[in-house]
Amino acid sequence: MYVADLRENIIHDLTRPMYECHIEKIPQDQQKKIYTLDTAKRMMDSEHIPRYQGCQYCMPDYYFFDMNKIL
Repeated sequence: MYVADLRENIIHDLTRPMYECHIEKIPQDQQKKIYTLDTAKRMMDSEHIPRYQGCQYCMPDYYFFDMNKIL
């Protein structure tokens, strides 16, 4: 099972949460439950608006770091 943070457009994997994810700090009204990886992948697809990405700690394979943000 997965949970999407609607404030920051990040998807977390609840089967392997990390301390750095801070899932418990996401308000209940800003969470969306996702039940399958296929649904999470569709939400992380580049054509989906808003664009979601995987958490850098619990879903590093789906995390995208934008180098333009640091320039």
